[in-house]
Amino acid sequence: MKKILIILLAVILSFAGISSISASDNLIKTDTKDKVIFIQDENGKFSYSWSFDKEEYEKNAFDFDMSIGFNSPFKNDIEKLISKNMKKEYVSFNYHGDLPSTATIKVPVSKFKDEQMLNLYYYDDTTNKIELVQNNIMVSNGYVTFDIDHCSDYFLTLSVVKEASGNNNNGVIIVGMIIIIVGLVGYTLLKNKK
Repeated sequence: MKKILIILLAVILSFAGISSISASDNLIKTDTKDKVIFIQDENGKFSYSWSFDKEEYEKNAFDFDMSIGFNSPFKNDIEKLISKNMKKEYVSFNYHGDLPSTATIKVPVSKFKDEQMLNLYYYDDTTNKIELVQNNIMVSNGYVTFDIDHCSDYFLTLSVVKEASGNNNNGVIIVGMIIIIVGLVGYTLLKNKK
């Protein structure tokens, strides 16, 4: 019986490890970024920042508007696709289009608390669809940091938007496998008692 429990624990931990690895793929790695642009408000206080890998940025550099707004012009269209009551914050870039290289963006969030994990969604105004860009973005000191390679309209939320493309169902698969394994172990234990 101890062997079965040890095997069950090892299987569960291995699946948890797989889940952690896939989640960490979405984490921001800022150690290679060395071109940072800080944007300040009219009082000189930090508002938000852009970070690029300097080499990649310089290969494809062009001028673009780095202004970021926190109210989307597509708010009504987005709210037709998701719940109006869903707690969310918009991140709307003045420039719409591809970036010279992947950018790490750091923006303030006021509706969420430190250590909450958010999901970043992209709204495509040409197709009227929502796409998951990144999940597991942790709020830290009132800010979040995420990577993008295209500027457009985005929103951050604690919720999973079921209608969005790109939603990951690894959690459902892992839970299902754990239930099957626990069921098999229970069946084996009951069968051996008889």
